[in-house]
Formats: sequence, structure tokens, C-alpha cells
Amino acid sequence: PHVSDARTFVASWSDKGKVHIWDIAPQLTALETEQESNDVQKIKPFYTFGGHVEEGYAMDWSRTRQGYLLTGDCTRHIHLWTPRESDWLVSQQTFSSHGSSVEDIQWSPNEDHVFSSCSTDKSIRVWDDRAPAHKACMITVPNAHDSDVNVLNWNRSEPFLVSGGDDGVIKIWDLRKIDLTLLFSNITPGR
Repeated sequence: PHVSDARTFVASWSDKGKVHIWDIAPQLTALETEQESNDVQKIKPFYTFGGHVEEGYAMDWSRTRQGYLLTGDCTRHIHLWTPRESDWLVSQQTFSSHGSSVEDIQWSPNEDHVFSSCSTDKSIRVWDDRAPAHKACMITVPNAHDSDVNVLNWNRSEPFLVSGGDDGVIKIWDLRKIDLTLLFSNITPGR
């Protein structure tokens, strides 16, 4: 979530390709004051963006730049959301170097303008949003996995990314030597 003044914002995708921003501060206050209610509260989104052509799954709030959000859709487009006083400016210049659906996006925990993404095109990409969108992809690992790459995350203190794919393999990537990886395969949950 993103917290601003007396507001707490969360984001959600809809199956119609819209991304909604919700202010959940009143609901959090009700939880903190232990107000019981069986009533379903109907609230309207604080802000809605309908510029994605199709639905998506990928989104992440920046932890280093308050209010900045990234959303990635099934048609390979990543939008950067920049906060304004009363809403967001969503860039129409998309980060679109992936060949198919963007499955996950993660802001760097240490670099304000850097984020990573993964896709069903089997790739992992690292971006710098200060560059023009068509030149912002700084690192590409084209065949990071043998099938769709579904998830990735940054190490909070070292320049490492971890990724997981439909191939059942977890990989750790050292961004200083991107061609070297550490593999974990045949991961079985619960063992």
C-alpha cells in the first residue's frame, strides 16, 4: 500500500483491463478501533486508469519514491504512475520490450528509478525509468527460464534478483555478472 497524509491507498486490477486505486483509510480505522460491522461497505475507487488494453497481473508500489506505481498487462505493456496532488499521471509511453504478458514487476529496494520485470516470453528485464521508455531496458536476460517466468524479487542488500518459472526452477541472478546464476530445481513445497 501507499500512505499519504490521512489516506492509505491500495491498487487492484480488474478483468476489464482497468487499474483502480482505493483509499482504505476508513476501513483501517474501523479495524483499529475494533468497530464491528456486518454491513458490506460499497466504496468507489479513488482513481481509475483504463489505458491498459487488456487485464494484467503485475503491479508494485515503489518503496523509495512515495506514490509511484508500476502496472504491467497481458499485452506486454508496463505503465509508470507518477503521483500528483489529487491523482496520478499515468505515462502513455509504455515500457514494452517484452514479447508477451508481463507476469511480475518489482521496484528496486535501493535504486529510486530502477525496476525489474518478468514475462511469459521467458525473459527478465531491468529498467531505468529516467531513460525514454523505448530505451529504458538496461539489462535483458532473454531465456532466463525454459518456460514462462512468473515471479521475481530483489535482495534488499545485495544486487541479486531471484526468479521462478513454470519450469519449476528458482534462479538467483547476480546483476554484476548477469550471465552467472545459481539454480534450484525440482523444488517441492512442504519438504
